[in-house]
Amino acid sequence: MQATVRRPTAPRRAAPPVRAAAPLPAAPRADPRTWVRALAAVSLVVLGYRYSLPQGLQLGHVAALVLLPVWWASMTRRRGGTTFVLLGLLAAVAGVWLGVANAPDHEIGGTTALPMTVTLVGAVLSVGLFAWGLDVLRPHRAVLWYGVGFALAFSPSTTLFASNPWKFGFAVPVTVISLALAHRLGRRYELAALAALTVTAALNDFRSAFGLLLLATILLFAQMVLGRSRRRASAVAVLVGLAALGVAVFQLGQALILDGYLGAETQARSLEQLRSSGSLVLGGRPELAATFALMEDHPWGYGVGSVPTPEDVRVAKEGMYAIGYQPDNGYVERFMFGGNFELHSVFGNLWAQSGLVGLAFVALVLAVLVVGVVSRVSDRTASGILLYAAAQSAWNVFFAPFYTSVPVLVLALALAFLPARRSPGDAPPLSPAATPRRWSSRPASSAPR
Repeated sequence: MQATVRRPTAPRRAAPPVRAAAPLPAAPRADPRTWVRALAAVSLVVLGYRYSLPQGLQLGHVAALVLLPVWWASMTRRRGGTTFVLLGLLAAVAGVWLGVANAPDHEIGGTTALPMTVTLVGAVLSVGLFAWGLDVLRPHRAVLWYGVGFALAFSPSTTLFASNPWKFGFAVPVTVISLALAHRLGRRYELAALAALTVTAALNDFRSAFGLLLLATILLFAQMVLGRSRRRASAVAVLVGLAALGVAVFQLGQALILDGYLGAETQARSLEQLRSSGSLVLGGRPELAATFALMEDHPWGYGVGSVPTPEDVRVAKEGMYAIGYQPDNGYVERFMFGGNFELHSVFGNLWAQSGLVGLAFVALVLAVLVVGVVSRVSDRTASGILLYAAAQSAWNVFFAPFYTSVPVLVLALALAFLPARRSPGDAPPLSPAATPRRWSSRPASSAPR
């Protein structure tokens, strides 16, 4: 029997190890130090309270300026955060320069120039302070403390409050606080809170809030329905879907209003606006027509504190006449051009104040809001408070004065900013994964590995 000789086989070469990608730095965790969290909470309450000091300054602005070395790093960790701060400050400087450049034909109002500049700079600094608060506190807690500031500033003694207590008093504090608490409890509670707020707005003649809250409710519900899919939605598809949904909600809201489902008084006012201008938007906000007429006549803007001339008033009125609005009612002279340009929109006010730089700043604000919402809706992690605040702020850009828009705009921008570099495990602000049930006071370095 012949023995078989086995040839020695060469040993198999081990597959080369796969190099793992270098991990990206994780988003900063909530600060474990109690005094730092307490400082952040107090700062956010002060920011939301809007305690007034001379020349348009607020106590929250002072806190934001003093803590600038503390919160600056938080803005640098956000995509576009540094650009936002620098462009906002540049817009303030451009407003001063434009005012001086237009001084030969436009007087500068001594009582308005400084407060307008302070308001713009204060808003920019406030966003940075809020962003730091989101990093130091759990995001829903930061929003809650900010809402507490709103509630403390509530005053029932104003004339507007007497005309509509919900619209001019309770709406914003209740919305911010209830959505912050609801987010802590879960998506179903967020959806219930949004639905309740939508109905409340409808029953209290708050047309814009009704539409915006309805939009946020539908988006949150869609995330819950589609949340089981592991596939990330395309950003382009989400953007197109948001635009289509916005149009659909507007058409639905208009139909409900005109059919009288939101009350006879709301129906009558809306029908009159539709009859006069052919559009609820232009009929309800004729200041837009005045703004476009002024932009065509004086495209570079006017500068901070510039006093409108009779020619400016004439141009604005002609724009209003063009849409069927009758501007000879005292409102134009007293409110819109009574010592300064008040065009009843964020973009109109900042264009008049800072010209093209102001428009660039508004464009950046809109980009931050849109990109932040689209990214989180794509991930199905957008919270109810983000959806509401971003929708309200986008609306205010075109239909509300800058000063009254600042509180919700600060909230929306701080929540909307995306991390500059994001690792797969990082949870975006106010997503379910970002607010665990338990809070650990132990530093991150002492956590078990």
